[in-house]
Amino acid sequence: MRAARRCLLLSLLSMAAPLPAMAADCQSRVYDLLQAAYPGAQGETGDNGELLRLPGSPARWINLGEVVCKVWPAAPDKTLLALKLQHEAATDPEVEPADLELLVADSARPRILQRYREANALDSDAIRVSGLSLDTARYRLDERTTAFGLRVSYTGASRANPYSSTSLSLYVPDGAGLRPVLSRLQVALDRGEWDTQCAGEFESVQRTVAIDGKRDHGYAGLLVASSASTHRNEQESDGQCSNVESPARKSRERLYYDGREYAVPPALRGLD
Repeated sequence: MRAARRCLLLSLLSMAAPLPAMAADCQSRVYDLLQAAYPGAQGETGDNGELLRLPGSPARWINLGEVVCKVWPAAPDKTLLALKLQHEAATDPEVEPADLELLVADSARPRILQRYREANALDSDAIRVSGLSLDTARYRLDERTTAFGLRVSYTGASRANPYSSTSLSLYVPDGAGLRPVLSRLQVALDRGEWDTQCAGEFESVQRTVAIDGKRDHGYAGLLVASSASTHRNEQESDGQCSNVESPARKSRERLYYDGREYAVPPALRGLD
């Protein structure tokens, strides 16, 4: 009997073993997952790498080198993908319209469980979308709901007015789709204005998000801690460039859930 139980245990372990292995190998599965998400998509070669042309009209393209993929630690049987859907195969250095699509896939086989698309969410112009990253910190909103985040980074093109920022949005599973519950909270900002030689003023803001124990309409509140600092460069009489820093200003704000989403004050909202 003991030997039989041991054989059964080993059999169960052997069946369970492939899931973590598949889950850990996310990037190698990207192409198969995209084919499951977009049946009939065709591969193309573009100026900036390999592309996947999606079926249907209007046409959309995915740059395979820009696909972001991550196994969801809160649910390892699920894999998250963040995609930029280009409106044109060739990117324009000045204007580049693009949609956002998020996918939740099965970690064991090429099957799409949930998806969400937002038109023109990743448009670029003078300020460009410079990167996407999946935030899988444990945003546990209630006993049954854990959100995941998408961070979108932006970079400005002006040397005299440097600019970069990152915005965080949170999403929860909702049937066959995903529902945004937090939209474009600015979690990082660096900007300034200078003469491109020395003199100028610069600002930096960093924010972190934590889960509050108090709930509103069933979901936990979000505690946003901010640290903002400024510094000024000045040209000295001897030609040296000096840096004068101001003390960091710290603040804390609670975002409440109104039953549909977390309300983000204008002062904390990132680029639309």
